[in-house]
Amino acid sequence: MNTAFVQEQYDLSYGDGIEGYWWHLARNRIILDEIRKFTLAMPAVLDVGCGRGIAVKYLRDHGVSCAGVELASTNPLPGIGEHIRYGTNAIDLPAHERASYNTILLLDVIEHLPDPASFIAGLVDAFPRLNRLVVTVPTCPELWSNYDEVFGHYRRYTASTLREFAESLHLGPLHQSYFFHALYVPARLLAALKKNRSTRVQPPQGWRKPLHRLFGAAMWLDYKIMPARVPGMSAIATLRAR
Repeated sequence: MNTAFVQEQYDLSYGDGIEGYWWHLARNRIILDEIRKFTLAMPAVLDVGCGRGIAVKYLRDHGVSCAGVELASTNPLPGIGEHIRYGTNAIDLPAHERASYNTILLLDVIEHLPDPASFIAGLVDAFPRLNRLVVTVPTCPELWSNYDEVFGHYRRYTASTLREFAESLHLGPLHQSYFFHALYVPARLLAALKKNRSTRVQPPQGWRKPLHRLFGAAMWLDYKIMPARVPGMSAIATLRAR
């Protein structure tokens, strides 16, 4: 099952400096928070579909043992390439490597798959020590837009459909929350007016960098303060695999 971005999609969304974009700054903090609270005391993490390694680098910089695997062949962030395997399917990693991981990240991956259940079942079978899955997805079908179409999404999830999906795979839910709550209303308005979203994500440069840091911090506070069940543009779930 191919989860790889094509080069055009990389060019649109992963330009140099993209790790400083507010969306990644906030999501990285949310992922780290989730790992610290709901995974094992000493997680050995594999980011499946890691792209240029944005989350891998952030987690490693914050003391988490994390590596990445990516089907596509692209250029990693500076200083992180040795920790990422490109052009490789996760289930094709050597057996001793697969046996070393107890936590898998699927960060905005499964919405690109026509059959995500089979994909995850294959990962559970292939990683004998896998205990936790951390999944992020775009949410709320009513927010569907040209952005979803350009980036090859099959669906947007809800809290209910994400929970039902996990239960169908016999994955025990440990925690689930929407995030980017404050963006729901403007995104809903754009969708109702049938306005297109920009599909080119511009890495911040110069004076825009501190603005992205400020907005990323605001979205982190939004996640921490707002109730988990309040709809947002994305959701995160930690699932028990065994």
